[in-house]
Amino acid sequence: MPLHTAMRILFRSPFYILHFTFCIFAANLRAQNQPTIEEKAAQLLMISIDAAQVTSAAGAVAAGLGGVQLQWGSYSLEDTRRIADGLQQLALENRLKIPLFIAIDYEGGSVYSPTTLGLLELPTAMMIGAADDERETASLFYLAGKELKRAGVNMAFGPVLDVNIEALNPIIGIRSIGSNPELVSRLGGAVLNGFKASGVTAVAKHFPGHGATRQDSHKTLPVVNAARTELETLHLPPFKKAVELNAPAIMTAHVLYPALDAKNPATLSRSVIMDLLKKQMGFRGLVVTDSLDMKAIISRESTAKAAARALASGADLLLIGKGDFSSAVREIAAQVRAGRINETRLNDAYYRVYAVKKEAGLFSPAEASSPFDKAYLDISRAISRKALTLVTDKNGFLPLNKIKKTAVIIFAPQRFAENSIELYKTLLERGYQTKQYFFDIGPGLGDENRLLEAAKEADVLVIGSFQWAQAQNKKQQALIHKLLAAGKPAMLLSLMNPYDLANYPEASCAAAVYGITKPSMRSVADLLTGTIKAGGMLPVNLRVR
Repeated sequence: MPLHTAMRILFRSPFYILHFTFCIFAANLRAQNQPTIEEKAAQLLMISIDAAQVTSAAGAVAAGLGGVQLQWGSYSLEDTRRIADGLQQLALENRLKIPLFIAIDYEGGSVYSPTTLGLLELPTAMMIGAADDERETASLFYLAGKELKRAGVNMAFGPVLDVNIEALNPIIGIRSIGSNPELVSRLGGAVLNGFKASGVTAVAKHFPGHGATRQDSHKTLPVVNAARTELETLHLPPFKKAVELNAPAIMTAHVLYPALDAKNPATLSRSVIMDLLKKQMGFRGLVVTDSLDMKAIISRESTAKAAARALASGADLLLIGKGDFSSAVREIAAQVRAGRINETRLNDAYYRVYAVKKEAGLFSPAEASSPFDKAYLDISRAISRKALTLVTDKNGFLPLNKIKKTAVIIFAPQRFAENSIELYKTLLERGYQTKQYFFDIGPGLGDENRLLEAAKEADVLVIGSFQWAQAQNKKQQALIHKLLAAGKPAMLLSLMNPYDLANYPEASCAAAVYGITKPSMRSVADLLTGTIKAGGMLPVNLRVR
Protein backbone atom coordinates (compact mmCIF):
# COMPACT_ATOMS: atom_id res chain seq x y z
CA MET A 1 0.00 0.00 0.00
CA PRO A 2 1.43 3.43 -0.90
CA LEU A 3 2.43 5.60 2.05
CA HIS A 4 0.01 8.44 1.12
CA THR A 5 -2.92 5.96 1.04
CA ALA A 6 -2.01 4.60 4.49
CA MET A 7 -1.83 8.14 5.90
CA ARG A 8 -5.30 8.98 4.56
CA ILE A 9 -6.76 5.87 6.23
CA LEU A 10 -5.01 6.64 9.54
CA PHE A 11 -6.20 10.26 9.56
CA ARG A 12 -9.80 9.08 9.11
CA SER A 13 -9.64 6.55 11.97
CA PRO A 14 -11.43 7.34 15.28
CA PHE A 15 -8.23 6.44 17.20
CA TYR A 16 -6.18 9.06 15.38
CA ILE A 17 -8.81 11.75 15.84
CA LEU A 18 -9.02 10.98 19.58
CA HIS A 19 -5.22 10.93 19.95
CA PHE A 20 -4.77 14.15 17.97
CA THR A 21 -7.47 15.90 20.03
CA PHE A 22 -5.81 14.77 23.28
CA CYS A 23 -2.39 16.08 22.13
CA ILE A 24 -3.84 19.49 21.34
CA PHE A 25 -5.60 19.57 24.75
CA ALA A 26 -2.42 18.53 26.59
CA ALA A 27 -0.36 21.14 24.78
CA ASN A 28 -2.89 23.84 25.64
CA LEU A 29 -2.96 22.69 29.27
CA ARG A 30 0.82 22.82 29.50
CA ALA A 31 0.84 26.28 27.99
CA GLN A 32 -1.79 27.46 30.47
CA ASN A 33 0.22 26.09 33.41
CA GLN A 34 3.52 27.56 32.27
CA PRO A 35 4.51 30.57 34.34
CA THR A 36 4.59 33.93 32.59
CA ILE A 37 7.70 36.08 32.52
CA GLU A 38 6.22 38.19 35.33
CA GLU A 39 5.47 35.10 37.41
CA LYS A 40 9.01 33.82 36.97
CA ALA A 41 10.41 37.22 37.94
CA ALA A 42 8.22 37.30 41.06
CA GLN A 43 9.57 33.91 42.17
CA LEU A 44 13.11 35.28 42.09
CA LEU A 45 12.33 38.10 44.53
CA MET A 46 12.50 38.14 48.33
CA ILE A 47 11.36 41.08 50.47
CA SER A 48 12.21 41.96 54.08
CA ILE A 49 9.44 42.74 56.55
CA ASP A 50 9.20 43.52 60.26
CA ALA A 51 6.30 43.10 62.65
CA ALA A 52 4.46 46.17 61.37
CA GLN A 53 4.64 45.13 57.71
CA VAL A 54 3.22 41.62 57.69
CA THR A 55 -0.18 42.76 56.38
CA SER A 56 1.32 44.99 53.70
CA ALA A 57 3.33 42.03 52.35
CA ALA A 58 0.16 40.10 51.53
CA GLY A 59 -0.22 41.61 48.06
CA ALA A 60 3.29 40.61 47.00
CA VAL A 61 2.84 37.08 48.36
CA ALA A 62 -0.49 36.69 46.57
CA ALA A 63 1.23 37.87 43.36
CA GLY A 64 3.73 35.01 43.49
CA LEU A 65 6.62 36.42 45.56
CA GLY A 66 9.45 33.92 46.04
CA GLY A 67 10.36 34.59 49.66
CA VAL A 68 10.14 36.73 52.78
CA GLN A 69 12.87 37.66 55.24
CA LEU A 70 11.51 38.22 58.74
CA GLN A 71 13.29 41.03 60.56
CA TRP A 72 12.65 43.07 63.69
CA GLY A 73 9.61 42.79 65.90
CA SER A 74 8.55 41.58 69.32
CA TYR A 75 7.46 38.10 68.29
CA SER A 76 7.02 35.01 70.39
CA LEU A 77 7.85 31.71 68.75
CA GLU A 78 4.11 31.13 68.36
CA ASP A 79 3.73 34.54 66.68
CA THR A 80 6.53 33.69 64.24
CA ARG A 81 4.85 30.38 63.39
CA ARG A 82 1.49 32.06 62.94
CA ILE A 83 2.99 34.68 60.61
CA ALA A 84 4.89 32.05 58.61
CA ASP A 85 1.83 29.80 58.25
CA GLY A 86 -0.35 32.73 57.19
CA LEU A 87 2.14 33.81 54.53
CA GLN A 88 2.49 30.26 53.23
CA GLN A 89 -1.28 29.91 52.97
CA LEU A 90 -1.42 33.08 50.87
CA ALA A 91 1.35 31.75 48.63
CA LEU A 92 -0.57 28.53 48.00
CA GLU A 93 -3.61 30.53 46.86
CA ASN A 94 -1.56 31.88 43.95
CA ARG A 95 -2.06 30.22 40.53
CA LEU A 96 1.34 28.50 40.63
CA LYS A 97 0.94 27.34 44.26
CA ILE A 98 4.68 27.56 45.01
CA PRO A 99 5.55 27.87 48.73
CA LEU A 100 7.71 30.69 50.07
CA PHE A 101 11.24 30.74 51.34
CA ILE A 102 10.83 32.21 54.84
CA ALA A 103 14.25 33.37 55.95
CA ILE A 104 15.95 35.07 58.87
CA ASP A 105 19.46 36.19 59.74
CA TYR A 106 20.39 33.48 62.25
CA GLU A 107 24.01 33.87 63.25
CA GLY A 108 24.02 35.18 66.83
CA GLY A 109 26.00 38.09 68.26
CA SER A 110 25.34 41.52 66.84
CA VAL A 111 22.67 40.22 64.46
CA TYR A 112 20.06 40.02 67.14
CA SER A 113 16.83 39.08 65.32
CA PRO A 114 16.65 35.53 66.80
CA THR A 115 15.68 36.90 70.21
CA THR A 116 13.01 39.14 68.71
CA LEU A 117 11.54 36.15 66.84
CA GLY A 118 11.07 34.06 69.98
CA LEU A 119 13.97 31.73 69.14
CA LEU A 120 16.77 30.40 71.29
CA GLU A 121 19.91 32.53 71.25
CA LEU A 122 22.93 31.29 69.31
CA PRO A 123 26.54 31.67 70.40
CA THR A 124 28.37 34.16 68.19
CA ALA A 125 30.39 32.86 65.25
CA MET A 126 33.67 33.93 66.86
CA MET A 127 32.67 32.13 70.06
CA ILE A 128 32.28 29.00 67.93
CA GLY A 129 35.72 29.65 66.43
CA ALA A 130 37.29 30.02 69.86
CA ALA A 131 35.71 26.76 71.07
CA ASP A 132 36.82 24.94 67.87
CA ASP A 133 34.60 21.87 68.25
CA GLU A 134 33.18 20.60 64.95
CA ARG A 135 30.98 17.93 66.48
CA GLU A 136 29.34 20.25 68.99
CA THR A 137 28.92 22.94 66.34
CA ALA A 138 27.20 20.58 63.90
CA SER A 139 24.93 19.31 66.68
CA LEU A 140 24.06 22.83 67.78
CA PHE A 141 23.07 23.92 64.28
CA TYR A 142 21.08 20.74 63.69
CA LEU A 143 19.05 21.66 66.76
CA ALA A 144 18.97 25.31 65.70
CA GLY A 145 17.57 24.22 62.34
CA LYS A 146 14.89 22.18 64.08
CA GLU A 147 14.05 25.25 66.16
CA LEU A 148 13.69 27.30 62.98
CA LYS A 149 11.40 24.73 61.39
CA ARG A 150 9.32 24.68 64.55
CA ALA A 151 8.83 28.42 64.00
CA GLY A 152 7.94 27.99 60.31
CA VAL A 153 11.30 29.32 59.08
CA ASN A 154 12.92 27.27 56.30
CA MET A 155 15.95 29.36 55.27
CA ALA A 156 18.81 30.74 57.38
CA PHE A 157 21.14 33.48 56.19
CA GLY A 158 24.27 31.85 57.58
CA PRO A 159 26.91 30.68 58.20
CA VAL A 160 29.16 33.73 57.80
CA LEU A 161 32.22 32.41 55.94
CA ASP A 162 34.08 35.73 55.86
CA VAL A 163 37.67 35.45 57.10
CA ASN A 164 37.98 38.52 59.31
CA ILE A 165 41.53 39.86 58.97
CA GLU A 166 40.67 43.52 59.58
CA ALA A 167 40.44 44.56 63.23
CA LEU A 168 38.53 47.72 62.27
CA ASN A 169 35.97 45.90 60.14
CA PRO A 170 32.77 47.75 61.07
CA ILE A 171 30.25 45.12 60.00
CA ILE A 172 31.76 41.61 60.30
CA GLY A 173 33.97 41.30 63.42
CA ILE A 174 32.56 38.60 65.70
CA ARG A 175 30.13 37.59 62.99
CA SER A 176 33.19 35.81 61.57
CA ILE A 177 34.50 32.52 62.94
CA GLY A 178 38.02 33.94 62.85
CA SER A 179 41.00 35.07 60.79
CA ASN A 180 42.27 31.61 59.84
CA PRO A 181 40.73 30.30 56.59
CA GLU A 182 41.22 26.67 57.64
CA LEU A 183 39.34 27.27 60.91
CA VAL A 184 36.54 29.13 59.12
CA SER A 185 36.30 26.36 56.52
CA ARG A 186 36.07 23.54 59.06
CA LEU A 187 33.59 25.14 61.45
CA GLY A 188 31.63 26.81 58.67
CA GLY A 189 31.32 23.36 57.15
CA ALA A 190 30.05 22.01 60.48
CA VAL A 191 27.35 24.71 60.53
CA LEU A 192 26.32 23.82 56.98
CA ASN A 193 26.16 20.12 57.83
CA GLY A 194 24.05 20.80 60.91
CA PHE A 195 21.57 22.92 59.01
CA LYS A 196 21.49 20.40 56.16
CA ALA A 197 20.62 17.55 58.54
CA SER A 198 17.75 19.61 59.96
CA GLY A 199 16.27 20.33 56.53
CA VAL A 200 16.86 24.09 56.68
CA THR A 201 18.30 25.84 53.62
CA ALA A 202 21.55 27.48 54.74
CA VAL A 203 22.86 30.51 52.82
CA ALA A 204 26.64 30.86 53.25
CA LYS A 205 27.81 34.48 53.07
CA HIS A 206 29.27 36.94 51.90
CA PHE A 207 30.99 35.73 48.70
CA PRO A 208 33.84 36.24 47.88
CA GLY A 209 34.60 37.59 51.39
CA HIS A 210 33.75 40.65 53.49
CA GLY A 211 36.45 40.16 56.13
CA ALA A 212 39.04 42.64 54.84
CA THR A 213 36.83 45.74 54.64
CA ARG A 214 36.99 48.95 56.67
CA GLN A 215 33.63 50.15 55.38
CA ASP A 216 30.07 48.98 56.02
CA SER A 217 28.22 48.04 52.83
CA HIS A 218 24.96 49.16 54.45
CA LYS A 219 26.34 52.70 54.24
CA THR A 220 28.79 52.79 51.31
CA LEU A 221 30.52 50.58 48.75
CA PRO A 222 33.61 48.97 50.32
CA VAL A 223 36.64 48.26 48.14
CA VAL A 224 39.06 45.39 48.81
CA ASN A 225 42.30 45.95 46.90
CA ALA A 226 43.61 42.44 47.52
CA ALA A 227 45.52 40.63 44.79
CA ARG A 228 43.87 37.64 43.15
CA THR A 229 46.37 35.34 44.89
CA GLU A 230 45.39 36.75 48.31
CA LEU A 231 41.72 36.21 47.57
CA GLU A 232 42.46 32.64 46.45
CA THR A 233 44.50 31.69 49.52
CA LEU A 234 42.76 33.68 52.28
CA HIS A 235 39.15 34.52 51.48
CA LEU A 236 37.90 31.90 49.01
CA PRO A 237 38.82 28.62 50.82
CA PRO A 238 35.72 28.62 53.12
CA PHE A 239 33.47 29.10 50.09
CA LYS A 240 35.31 26.35 48.20
CA LYS A 241 34.58 24.11 51.17
CA ALA A 242 30.91 25.13 51.02
CA VAL A 243 30.81 24.18 47.33
CA GLU A 244 32.40 20.79 48.14
CA LEU A 245 29.71 20.21 50.77
CA ASN A 246 26.97 21.02 48.24
CA ALA A 247 25.80 24.10 50.12
CA PRO A 248 22.28 24.85 48.86
CA ALA A 249 22.88 28.61 48.61
CA ILE A 250 25.61 31.26 48.75
CA MET A 251 25.05 35.00 49.31
CA THR A 252 27.07 37.64 47.50
CA ALA A 253 28.80 40.68 49.01
CA HIS A 254 28.20 44.29 48.02
CA VAL A 255 31.98 44.79 47.84
CA LEU A 256 34.18 45.85 44.93
CA TYR A 257 37.19 43.58 44.26
CA PRO A 258 39.26 45.25 41.49
CA ALA A 259 41.30 42.06 41.03
CA LEU A 260 38.09 40.30 39.99
CA ASP A 261 36.06 43.14 38.44
CA ALA A 262 37.29 46.73 38.30
CA LYS A 263 33.81 48.26 37.89
CA ASN A 264 31.12 46.19 39.58
CA PRO A 265 30.59 44.99 43.17
CA ALA A 266 30.38 41.21 43.47
CA THR A 267 26.57 41.20 43.59
CA LEU A 268 26.41 42.88 40.17
CA SER A 269 29.45 41.20 38.62
CA ARG A 270 29.20 38.49 35.97
CA SER A 271 32.93 37.89 36.43
CA VAL A 272 32.44 37.09 40.13
CA ILE A 273 29.16 35.16 39.98
CA MET A 274 29.09 33.38 36.61
CA ASP A 275 32.79 33.04 35.87
CA LEU A 276 34.31 32.52 39.32
CA LEU A 277 31.57 31.00 41.49
CA LYS A 278 29.51 29.01 39.01
CA LYS A 279 32.04 28.04 36.33
CA GLN A 280 35.47 27.93 38.00
CA MET A 281 34.34 26.78 41.45
CA GLY A 282 31.52 24.61 40.10
CA PHE A 283 28.74 25.89 42.35
CA ARG A 284 25.38 24.38 41.36
CA GLY A 285 23.17 25.85 44.07
CA LEU A 286 21.30 29.10 44.50
CA VAL A 287 23.14 32.43 44.35
CA VAL A 288 21.39 34.88 46.69
CA THR A 289 22.10 38.61 46.75
CA ASP A 290 22.64 40.54 49.94
CA SER A 291 19.87 43.08 50.37
CA LEU A 292 19.69 45.31 47.31
CA ASP A 293 18.35 48.26 49.30
CA MET A 294 21.72 48.81 51.00
CA LYS A 295 23.59 52.05 50.29
CA ALA A 296 26.40 50.21 48.49
CA ILE A 297 23.82 49.53 45.77
CA ILE A 298 21.10 52.20 45.87
CA SER A 299 23.58 55.06 45.98
CA ARG A 300 24.18 54.16 42.33
CA GLU A 301 20.85 52.84 40.99
CA SER A 302 17.34 51.85 42.05
CA THR A 303 16.64 48.55 43.77
CA ALA A 304 14.57 47.40 40.79
CA LYS A 305 17.35 48.08 38.27
CA ALA A 306 19.91 46.49 40.60
CA ALA A 307 17.72 43.36 40.86
CA ALA A 308 17.61 43.10 37.06
CA ARG A 309 21.37 43.64 36.78
CA ALA A 310 22.11 41.07 39.50
CA LEU A 311 19.94 38.52 37.66
CA ALA A 312 21.73 39.21 34.37
CA SER A 313 25.06 38.78 36.19
CA GLY A 314 24.15 35.31 37.48
CA ALA A 315 22.29 35.81 40.78
CA ASP A 316 19.19 33.64 41.22
CA LEU A 317 17.33 34.82 44.33
CA LEU A 318 17.18 38.60 44.63
CA LEU A 319 16.76 40.00 48.14
CA ILE A 320 15.29 43.49 47.61
CA GLY A 321 14.79 44.30 51.31
CA LYS A 322 12.30 47.15 51.66
CA GLY A 323 12.44 47.85 47.91
CA ASP A 324 9.26 47.86 45.82
CA PHE A 325 8.28 44.36 44.67
CA SER A 326 6.04 45.40 41.78
CA SER A 327 8.66 47.76 40.33
CA ALA A 328 11.27 44.97 40.42
CA VAL A 329 8.92 42.54 38.63
CA ARG A 330 8.15 45.11 35.92
CA GLU A 331 11.82 46.00 35.45
CA ILE A 332 12.95 42.39 35.09
CA ALA A 333 10.09 41.51 32.73
CA ALA A 334 10.74 44.59 30.58
CA GLN A 335 14.45 43.81 30.30
CA VAL A 336 13.74 40.17 29.37
CA ARG A 337 11.31 41.24 26.64
CA ALA A 338 13.76 43.84 25.38
CA GLY A 339 16.53 41.23 25.20
CA ARG A 340 18.75 42.93 27.79
CA ILE A 341 18.32 39.86 30.01
CA ASN A 342 18.46 36.56 28.17
CA GLU A 343 15.28 34.58 28.82
CA THR A 344 17.43 31.48 29.30
CA ARG A 345 19.04 33.23 32.31
CA LEU A 346 15.57 33.99 33.73
CA ASN A 347 14.49 30.38 33.27
CA ASP A 348 17.71 29.04 34.82
CA ALA A 349 17.22 31.18 37.93
CA TYR A 350 13.53 30.28 38.17
CA TYR A 351 14.18 26.54 38.01
CA ARG A 352 17.09 26.80 40.47
CA VAL A 353 14.75 28.48 42.98
CA TYR A 354 12.11 25.83 42.33
CA ALA A 355 14.63 22.97 42.66
CA VAL A 356 16.00 24.21 46.01
CA LYS A 357 12.46 24.61 47.37
CA LYS A 358 11.68 21.07 46.22
CA GLU A 359 14.89 19.70 47.74
CA ALA A 360 14.13 21.44 51.05
CA GLY A 361 10.72 19.74 51.22
CA LEU A 362 8.71 22.95 51.01
CA PHE A 363 6.08 21.24 48.86
CA SER A 364 5.53 18.55 51.53
CA PRO A 365 3.37 18.97 54.65
CA ALA A 366 5.17 20.80 57.46
CA GLU A 367 6.69 18.42 59.98
CA ALA A 368 5.53 18.39 63.57
CA SER A 369 8.44 18.80 65.95
CA SER A 370 8.61 18.56 69.70
CA PRO A 371 10.44 20.88 72.09
CA PHE A 372 14.14 20.15 72.55
CA ASP A 373 15.32 23.27 74.32
CA LYS A 374 17.33 21.35 76.92
CA ALA A 375 19.56 19.64 74.33
CA TYR A 376 20.11 22.93 72.52
CA LEU A 377 20.99 24.80 75.69
CA ASP A 378 23.34 22.03 76.86
CA ILE A 379 25.38 22.32 73.66
CA SER A 380 25.26 26.14 73.72
CA ARG A 381 26.65 26.08 77.28
CA ALA A 382 29.38 23.63 76.27
CA ILE A 383 30.49 25.85 73.38
CA SER A 384 30.42 28.95 75.59
CA ARG A 385 32.70 27.26 78.14
CA LYS A 386 35.11 25.99 75.47
CA ALA A 387 35.24 29.39 73.75
CA LEU A 388 36.01 31.49 76.83
CA THR A 389 39.62 32.65 76.34
CA LEU A 390 41.92 33.85 79.11
CA VAL A 391 44.27 36.20 77.26
CA THR A 392 46.37 37.19 80.27
CA ASP A 393 46.48 36.82 84.07
CA LYS A 394 49.82 38.32 85.07
CA ASN A 395 49.14 38.79 88.79
CA GLY A 396 47.11 35.69 89.61
CA PHE A 397 43.71 37.39 89.72
CA LEU A 398 41.87 34.07 89.28
CA PRO A 399 40.02 32.59 91.04
CA LEU A 400 38.07 35.22 92.96
CA ASN A 401 38.31 35.26 96.73
CA LYS A 402 34.85 34.83 98.30
CA ILE A 403 35.49 37.25 101.11
CA LYS A 404 36.44 40.07 98.75
CA LYS A 405 33.85 42.67 97.76
CA THR A 406 33.44 42.40 94.00
CA ALA A 407 32.01 45.10 91.72
CA VAL A 408 30.78 43.70 88.39
CA ILE A 409 30.68 46.65 85.96
CA ILE A 410 29.04 45.97 82.60
CA PHE A 411 28.90 48.32 79.60
CA ALA A 412 26.43 47.12 76.96
CA PRO A 413 23.27 48.10 75.04
CA GLN A 414 20.10 47.77 77.10
CA ARG A 415 18.90 44.75 75.10
CA PHE A 416 21.71 42.70 76.70
CA ALA A 417 20.83 43.67 80.27
CA GLU A 418 18.90 40.49 81.06
CA ASN A 419 21.66 38.23 79.75
CA SER A 420 24.41 40.12 81.59
CA ILE A 421 22.66 39.59 84.93
CA GLU A 422 23.45 35.87 84.63
CA LEU A 423 27.06 36.57 85.74
CA TYR A 424 25.98 38.59 88.78
CA LYS A 425 23.24 36.12 89.71
CA THR A 426 25.56 33.12 89.53
CA LEU A 427 28.18 34.80 91.74
CA LEU A 428 25.49 35.62 94.32
CA GLU A 429 24.16 32.06 94.26
CA ARG A 430 27.68 30.81 95.03
CA GLY A 431 28.08 33.06 98.03
CA TYR A 432 30.25 35.86 96.64
CA GLN A 433 29.91 39.43 97.91
CA THR A 434 28.93 41.06 94.65
CA LYS A 435 27.28 44.20 93.35
CA GLN A 436 26.47 44.76 89.67
CA TYR A 437 26.52 48.07 87.80
CA PHE A 438 25.04 48.08 84.31
CA PHE A 439 25.66 51.04 81.99
CA ASP A 440 24.99 51.85 78.38
CA ILE A 441 27.97 51.80 75.98
CA GLY A 442 28.17 55.60 76.12
CA PRO A 443 28.38 56.48 79.85
CA GLY A 444 27.63 60.05 80.94
CA LEU A 445 29.30 62.23 83.56
CA GLY A 446 26.95 61.03 86.31
CA ASP A 447 27.78 57.43 85.44
CA GLU A 448 31.49 58.16 85.77
CA ASN A 449 31.15 59.62 89.25
CA ARG A 450 29.00 56.73 90.38
CA LEU A 451 31.38 54.13 88.99
CA LEU A 452 34.51 55.64 90.48
CA GLU A 453 32.75 55.66 93.87
CA ALA A 454 31.77 52.00 93.39
CA ALA A 455 35.36 51.15 92.53
CA LYS A 456 36.53 52.77 95.80
CA GLU A 457 34.08 50.66 97.84
CA ALA A 458 35.00 47.36 96.14
CA ASP A 459 38.04 45.15 96.77
CA VAL A 460 38.17 43.80 93.20
CA LEU A 461 36.68 44.85 89.87
CA VAL A 462 35.27 42.78 87.00
CA ILE A 463 34.82 45.13 84.03
CA GLY A 464 32.85 44.15 80.93
CA SER A 465 33.73 46.18 77.83
CA PHE A 466 31.42 46.38 74.82
CA GLN A 467 32.94 47.83 71.66
CA TRP A 468 32.17 47.17 68.03
CA ALA A 469 35.23 47.28 65.76
CA GLN A 470 35.53 50.65 64.04
CA ALA A 471 32.70 52.29 66.02
CA GLN A 472 34.71 52.69 69.23
CA ASN A 473 33.02 54.54 72.09
CA LYS A 474 35.72 56.83 73.44
CA LYS A 475 33.82 57.74 76.65
CA GLN A 476 33.58 54.07 77.58
CA GLN A 477 37.27 53.55 76.81
CA ALA A 478 38.31 56.53 78.92
CA LEU A 479 36.25 55.36 81.88
CA ILE A 480 37.62 51.81 81.68
CA HIS A 481 41.16 53.22 81.65
CA LYS A 482 40.32 55.16 84.85
CA LEU A 483 38.87 52.03 86.47
CA LEU A 484 41.96 50.00 85.57
CA ALA A 485 44.14 52.77 87.03
CA ALA A 486 42.19 52.84 90.31
CA GLY A 487 44.73 50.56 91.99
CA LYS A 488 42.32 47.66 92.60
CA PRO A 489 42.83 44.10 91.30
CA ALA A 490 40.76 44.02 88.11
CA MET A 491 39.74 41.66 85.34
CA LEU A 492 38.75 43.03 81.93
CA LEU A 493 36.16 41.11 79.91
CA SER A 494 35.79 41.75 76.20
CA LEU A 495 32.08 40.99 76.02
CA MET A 496 31.65 41.25 72.27
CA ASN A 497 34.56 42.17 69.99
CA PRO A 498 37.90 40.64 71.11
CA TYR A 499 39.90 43.19 69.10
CA ASP A 500 38.82 45.59 71.86
CA LEU A 501 41.35 44.01 74.24
CA ALA A 502 44.18 45.70 72.33
CA ASN A 503 42.90 49.04 73.65
CA TYR A 504 43.90 48.11 77.22
CA PRO A 505 47.52 46.93 77.37
CA GLU A 506 47.60 47.87 81.07
CA ALA A 507 45.01 45.19 81.96
CA SER A 508 46.84 42.52 83.98
CA CYS A 509 43.94 40.06 83.68
CA ALA A 510 41.81 39.93 80.52
CA ALA A 511 39.48 37.44 78.85
CA ALA A 512 37.49 37.25 75.61
CA VAL A 513 33.84 36.19 75.90
CA TYR A 514 32.69 36.69 72.25
CA GLY A 515 29.09 37.60 73.00
CA ILE A 516 26.65 38.31 75.83
CA THR A 517 24.42 35.26 76.06
CA LYS A 518 23.17 33.66 79.26
CA PRO A 519 25.42 30.60 78.76
CA SER A 520 28.49 32.77 78.08
CA MET A 521 27.92 34.91 81.18
CA ARG A 522 27.47 31.82 83.32
CA SER A 523 30.74 30.53 81.88
CA VAL A 524 32.47 33.73 83.02
CA ALA A 525 31.10 33.11 86.51
CA ASP A 526 32.44 29.55 86.34
CA LEU A 527 35.88 30.90 85.42
CA LEU A 528 35.86 33.53 88.16
CA THR A 529 34.88 31.00 90.82
CA GLY A 530 37.40 28.37 89.69
CA THR A 531 34.76 25.91 88.50
CA ILE A 532 36.31 25.74 85.04
CA LYS A 533 39.56 26.69 83.31
CA ALA A 534 39.39 28.90 80.22
CA GLY A 535 40.08 26.59 77.28
CA GLY A 536 39.42 28.84 74.29
CA MET A 537 42.02 30.06 71.82
CA LEU A 538 41.86 33.48 70.17
CA PRO A 539 40.58 32.85 66.62
CA VAL A 540 41.94 36.22 65.43
CA ASN A 541 45.19 38.16 65.80
CA LEU A 542 45.24 41.11 68.21
CA ARG A 543 47.34 44.19 67.57
CA VAL A 544 48.03 46.48 70.51
CA ARG A 545 47.11 50.05 69.58
